Amino acid sequence: MKSNHLNPDAILDKVVNDIRNEAIDSAVVNEAAERVWARLTNDKTEGKIMSAQTDQIEHITGCADFQTLMPAYLNGSLMGARRLLLEDHTRDCLPCRKALKALREANAPAAETERLKAGGLRAKLESLSSTQKTVMRWGIAAVLAVGLGLAAMPFAERFYYSIKVLNTVVEASNGSVYRVTDNATAALATRDQVAKGEKIRTAKEAGAVVKLPDGSLIEMRERSEFWVSENSDGTTIHLERGNIIVQAAKQRNKHLYVATPDSLVSVTGTIFSVNAGTKGSRVSVIEGEVHVNKEGKDWVLRPGDQVATSQSIERVPVRDEFSWSRDSKRYLQMLEELRKVSKELDARVPRPGVRYNTRLLDLMPENTVFYIAIPNLSKTLVESSQLIQERLSQNPALRDWFQKDGNAREINQVVEHIRQFGSYLGDEVVVGIGLDARGEPGEPIVFAELSDAAGFRAYAEGQLNKLSAEPGEESKENAKERHRTPPIRFVDDPLNNAAQTTKEKHDGMQVWINNNLLVAAPDSSALQQAATRVTAQKASGFAGTSFYNTIASVYREGAGLVIAADLEKIIAHQMGRESRSPHASKEKVAAQQLGLTNFKHFVAELKEKDGKPYNRAVVTFNEANRGISSWLAAPAPMGALEFISPDASVVAAFVVKKPSLLVDDIFAALSSADSQFGEQIKQFEAEHGLSVRNDLAEPLGGEFAFAVDGPMLPFPSWKVVFEVYDQAHLQQSLEKVATELNNWAATQGKKGVAWENAEAGGRTFYTLKSLDFGLELNYTFVNGYFVAGPSRAMIERAIRYRESKVSLLSSPKFIAALPEDGNANFSALFYNNLSSVVAPLAKQMRGFSDGLPEEQKRMMKAASETTPAMLAYAYSYGDRMVFSLNTENGPLGLTPGSLFSLPGQFMFGNLFGKGKVH
Repeated sequence: MKSNHLNPDAILDKVVNDIRNEAIDSAVVNEAAERVWARLTNDKTEGKIMSAQTDQIEHITGCADFQTLMPAYLNGSLMGARRLLLEDHTRDCLPCRKALKALREANAPAAETERLKAGGLRAKLESLSSTQKTVMRWGIAAVLAVGLGLAAMPFAERFYYSIKVLNTVVEASNGSVYRVTDNATAALATRDQVAKGEKIRTAKEAGAVVKLPDGSLIEMRERSEFWVSENSDGTTIHLERGNIIVQAAKQRNKHLYVATPDSLVSVTGTIFSVNAGTKGSRVSVIEGEVHVNKEGKDWVLRPGDQVATSQSIERVPVRDEFSWSRDSKRYLQMLEELRKVSKELDARVPRPGVRYNTRLLDLMPENTVFYIAIPNLSKTLVESSQLIQERLSQNPALRDWFQKDGNAREINQVVEHIRQFGSYLGDEVVVGIGLDARGEPGEPIVFAELSDAAGFRAYAEGQLNKLSAEPGEESKENAKERHRTPPIRFVDDPLNNAAQTTKEKHDGMQVWINNNLLVAAPDSSALQQAATRVTAQKASGFAGTSFYNTIASVYREGAGLVIAADLEKIIAHQMGRESRSPHASKEKVAAQQLGLTNFKHFVAELKEKDGKPYNRAVVTFNEANRGISSWLAAPAPMGALEFISPDASVVAAFVVKKPSLLVDDIFAALSSADSQFGEQIKQFEAEHGLSVRNDLAEPLGGEFAFAVDGPMLPFPSWKVVFEVYDQAHLQQSLEKVATELNNWAATQGKKGVAWENAEAGGRTFYTLKSLDFGLELNYTFVNGYFVAGPSRAMIERAIRYRESKVSLLSSPKFIAALPEDGNANFSALFYNNLSSVVAPLAKQMRGFSDGLPEEQKRMMKAASETTPAMLAYAYSYGDRMVFSLNTENGPLGLTPGSLFSLPGQFMFGNLFGKGKVH
């Protein structure tokens, strides 16, 4: 008998029999139902408790802390970095994702909850049979077992990360560095360890370098403070305040985060700076890629980029964010070497040649509205890689950077794949996209010629098999899904493929190879239609369209990278879709008035022509001289540019046919969209005795120019110049505007504006001052031009530029940027000369640079001297407009160096200049 009691099987049988035979008292069932209902109706009370618990959490150390924050997240009260951390954590943590889902469902009103309120649950439980009650008990037991298991996982994870030693170590320090806890502050010395959750703080004029367990280094500036937490997703640096530079180690399957009070920075391995202050945060990047998130808004930053989370944070040179670092010399040297390599690549590596004909254009579907032709860049990339390897063997510093964290190995592997893949392809790959029945862009179809069709298929299938066999860092679930639906599948005969229907869409690309032609599409129907055209050797109806003829003309002149769109069809479909809107007729008339329905085709080209970068974009119109097509004048001289100095940093100028006609078009469009606008503008003009068209637009000529021309600090030296035909009428109108402003200001209890006039050199200088804000506008009339700026001294200098003939038109940089296209004038231009910004800043920083080594001084000087100018320009010919961009970095910056993400001269100038602030 004793042995029976010790027999596990006997014990289990007895327990099972007891559960089966035990009768459930109805009172017990009622009590259970009441407890369930009480739990369901106690949301508000529990929410208050959870909110209190949320406020008590200072450091997030695991899943349990994240789950405590979930109620506040769901009701919208969880803000800032904690909300961002929770969202990122639940994307990767299955237990927390399930917990969040369950909590969201529990808070949502449902019909079942209403039935429970009416006592439905209690009645249902009471009506159960004995067998059903037994089954329910087993179900409850199973749910409890599973629930306990799931609940235990977060606690297990939290326990794991609680006992795990973080091993954050102070690698170096300069000045006073402290460990800060709730109860004490203690000095830290080199090699001291800091426990998880403990804050590290640097005092005034102090700095430190801290090493994380993954090898990442954090360099702290004075008055900075942070603490570190860790979970299954990675490590988070909680920057409370101050400035840090992070050299992030390769994170493999995890991430490294920097959480500031208003943003979350995410990286996998790079060098960047984070500056957290009272107004917000500023993130600057010197190497790699950094993701920044603030309240759902995302930025992606690369070398030389900078983002500020608040508009009140001023722009600073990116280099300033790293100048205080102990490794600043190494950073600047690395960037200089990269710039040299990039410049050499652009000088020595040839671009792809142009193509003067293609049979692929004839194979496009009839409904094609987007056409993209991409040249085979494999040779350019391979030669670039070879030159980089040559320079790496000669430069140890550059070689160390390039080989960091496997960069060299990964890039070499990618280049080798591109070399092999590109060796099977012809000169180009073209992509066509048509409109579906709803007027939306459909699925793409790809055409390419092959130099070795059999070799290409064998190579591609080998790579696909290798990809399927080596899931790498993917989850098993994703790997299985990929095995079921390979991204590319070869089809031997699209016309006789029994497994495919004309309506079937493959999850990936279907590829058909016919002789030396490759056709690929995700849609079986598109592939079959292409196969029909190819086998019948018959062009589609696309060859008879004007869009086809436009693209064909590009090939006749030599095609590089081509991007084209049939704007006429796209706009027609869009207008047809919007015709069901109750305001469609008014919107259509307004669009027609502005010429927005007048577009025909758009074609952009990027190539090398006569050994020089060449790029342009052409927009054609169905009707000339209507709406937008009628605003810009044909290319004409721009006398306004004579008032702008050779060192201007930003210049925008254009010529219009007649300003009053432009006003007419805009007012007509606004009146079409809003029937009351015409009456309102008439009433406004009658009340103030001022006509926008007749008094402000009609006196003007056709030239306009704006420039930032002079020092950027403390305020930008802006300048406005435009042509005037009736000086007296315009001056009278401006005085009338000032009078009306003062009348309005009086009703608002404000001081308004005041005039000051001064005679000098036979002309009158006018000053219009704001008595409320202390701002002023200075201007004068010179030889038929209105010249305005923030000070009289600037106006006088502008006049001297014109009289001395030393102006922007004589600037060597401006002249070097001019295109050799046979045109003497422009319709519009935009000129950007960063060196005029860099040089003054370098001069203002002379005191700082005096303490730098000679090599860094030379680098700063080179940056101010070699930063290239950029000129964008347009020609208007009535039925078309031609746009282009000239820069020393090649067509739109697409150079061999940029293909490897190496910083060119512009990026280097950006690092020393104003940076790229988003």
